Amino acid sequence: MPIGLLADIQYADQEDTFTEGRCQRYREAPGKLQQAVKAFVAQEPQLSCVLTLGDIINGRHATQQEDIQDLDLVLELLQPLAAAGVPMHHTFGNHCLSLPRDMMLRRLGMPASFYAVDIEPGWRLLVLDTTEMSGHSGYPKDSKLGEEAAAYQEAHPLSEQEPHMHGWNGGIGSDQMRWLRQQLQRADADGVNVICSCHHQLGPGAARATHMAWNHKSILEVILGGACVKLVLSGHDHMGGYACIQGKHFVTLEALLEAPSGANAFATLDLLPKAIIVTGHGSCRSRQLAI
Repeated sequence: MPIGLLADIQYADQEDTFTEGRCQRYREAPGKLQQAVKAFVAQEPQLSCVLTLGDIINGRHATQQEDIQDLDLVLELLQPLAAAGVPMHHTFGNHCLSLPRDMMLRRLGMPASFYAVDIEPGWRLLVLDTTEMSGHSGYPKDSKLGEEAAAYQEAHPLSEQEPHMHGWNGGIGSDQMRWLRQQLQRADADGVNVICSCHHQLGPGAARATHMAWNHKSILEVILGGACVKLVLSGHDHMGGYACIQGKHFVTLEALLEAPSGANAFATLDLLPKAIIVTGHGSCRSRQLAI
């Protein structure tokens, strides 16, 4: 059964903006999302789930109530998936945390900010939270994660050598890193394949250096040690990208937010015994990945 993929819907009730010559079409996002959901619901065979890769809203409005209204609209547009019996799995992005973390967990129906779920026979999804160690995490400065983030930033200041240390990025803390190791060991023992999802890319070359997770090198080392990992999916770098590292595939999905007017950006994923097929729609690239 295929899996639906969406990245960086990033809806906001605001005028378009332009970044690096690219247009962010905020008010077009709901119409494009509605089209993507309609395609997902009509998919044959029925999708096993839909996975979002972060930044479901843009946030940053003058008032929290405006951000909540944006989220309400996005969740309303996603509702036909639930009505059709298609589960949704969400990934936290940096813009998601314009609203309180606890609120987003509750509204998105997430069991936690990082979690594991079996999505098809022989396949397990590990959703990582690369926002938890960051300046926008929502955790108090005197919390364990707040202190880890501050210490990491102090030890790794933004520089030409570490261009990923921008404030719009983030990483995972020590507890989540320990959880990831345990999950990969369990998956290897269970003989299942693993897909990891995270908002910030972990595989160098699959996204620009300025858009990688803070501690992507340490996370990558853990992932490369897990024979079970076949694919890492991310968003964040709106132009998309791809890299293959030691036989593992790293895909950055193109942003729905920046799909051209009259077009779209979403994908489906087919998990085959010897390959993963990414079927892109609109500005999302299609890929055939051998496993």
